[in-house]
Amino acid sequence: MAFLIRHVPSSLRMAMPVSRWSALRRAVWLFVIMSTWLGAGEPASAERPAPDRQAGEAVYQQSCARCHGVAGKGDGVDARRFYPRPRDLTMGVYKFRSTASGTPPTDEDLFDTITRGLPGSNMPDWRHLDEAARWHVVDYLKSLAPIFEQTPPEPVPVSDDPGPTHADLAKGRAVYEQLGCAACHGAQGRANGSSAAGLVDDWGKPIRPADLTQPWTYRGGRTPRDIMLRLLTGIDGAGMPSYTGAVSPEDAWQVAYYVASLQAEPVWHRLPAAARVTGELPMAPDDPRWHGAEPAMLRLRNAVNAQGEWVAPPTITAVEVQALLNDDAVAFRVRWHDPSEDAAAPGDALALLFKTEESTGDLVSLQAWPYHGAPSLDLCYWVVGEPAAREAVAATYDAVRAGSSLAVARPARAAYAEGAWQLVLQRPRRPDPALPGAARVPEHGAFALAVVIWDGGNPEARAISPWIDLLIEDTAAPRATAH
Repeated sequence: MAFLIRHVPSSLRMAMPVSRWSALRRAVWLFVIMSTWLGAGEPASAERPAPDRQAGEAVYQQSCARCHGVAGKGDGVDARRFYPRPRDLTMGVYKFRSTASGTPPTDEDLFDTITRGLPGSNMPDWRHLDEAARWHVVDYLKSLAPIFEQTPPEPVPVSDDPGPTHADLAKGRAVYEQLGCAACHGAQGRANGSSAAGLVDDWGKPIRPADLTQPWTYRGGRTPRDIMLRLLTGIDGAGMPSYTGAVSPEDAWQVAYYVASLQAEPVWHRLPAAARVTGELPMAPDDPRWHGAEPAMLRLRNAVNAQGEWVAPPTITAVEVQALLNDDAVAFRVRWHDPSEDAAAPGDALALLFKTEESTGDLVSLQAWPYHGAPSLDLCYWVVGEPAAREAVAATYDAVRAGSSLAVARPARAAYAEGAWQLVLQRPRRPDPALPGAARVPEHGAFALAVVIWDGGNPEARAISPWIDLLIEDTAAPRATAH
């Protein structure tokens, strides 16, 4: 169903009233949510194979060692470029369990994690491995850490699921506030609590609390049951305490359903269509004409340094982009969650990146750009506190961020509220004579763009989107009207 929504022909979407299209999309995503909740995980079969650590080690070395290391110490060849860092399996500290804090996970917990992976991290699911191989990996993992022999698993007490129809969201919100969850996760769940900045894990590495509105980042699973278990078990090593004893098992379910209600379903889209307007383009982020522009949610990755290693944990994990255009210009509305409005230098900032008019060949990867010999790109750069954005063709971000004399001012307006930015930025459709090589927005076809975001409170953690194509459709079919 979700696949069908993403691939409805753009001509049909254009013919459909926006309100009806939105209602259809909400209905399908409701179906997706319920299907996910009902079908989460993969139950193990009744017949578990006999333990075979040698077979488990062979599977581990082939599939796991590249990240977790040959000896399981979290030092694989790919470990340094990933956030969060791969687990040091020899310590026996596992975040996602059904057991009490300080006790090891059950075998079923390990099997489930291997099977479904950890969404929002670089740990993939391993469903393609046959079930026996996954069980053998479980046996091998247990041999790496003494805790499995020294301490038995201690399942937390769990009550019956009240189900969605008996969930009390008001009660869940009250308990969420009572337990102080907002101190890290924020009142609206946007990871903008007063304690969100400066958190470190048990090994002193910087970490960020989960943005509860983004279900694709729930590494331990997004269902109410998954959330309930995180509340009762805590997340060992990550600063998330266990609330067993502080909250009843029944109230833990109410908090879980409340947190699940904060989840916003993303519209992952790699070919969004720009909506046409007649008259002037809007500058206000809340202009109603934005409702006629197709949104595209993009996942963001952390930048890496010249050695291929991430420098700081990313604050911002996703961004939504929309576009409106008329005959002369294109306006972009960009929205993202940021824990705080950082106006002091270096300040919150964003760049829209485009291919230059003369560029040919494949698009450059932005995770390590800029680098020596890198091609120039067209950058529209906005930073909080300045009256306008600026655009320049440059081979580095700094050339634009430092206020290059070659940059041209562009209209921009931004608003920050409750942990979220909204930015509207406009640029001409045709190259500006004052900006040789700048990108041209075609009359029809595709227009490549990408987004880079800086969090002023976490300036080393540059967040980067993939390249996407903005679809410029036939001028004869306007999709939004100026008022």
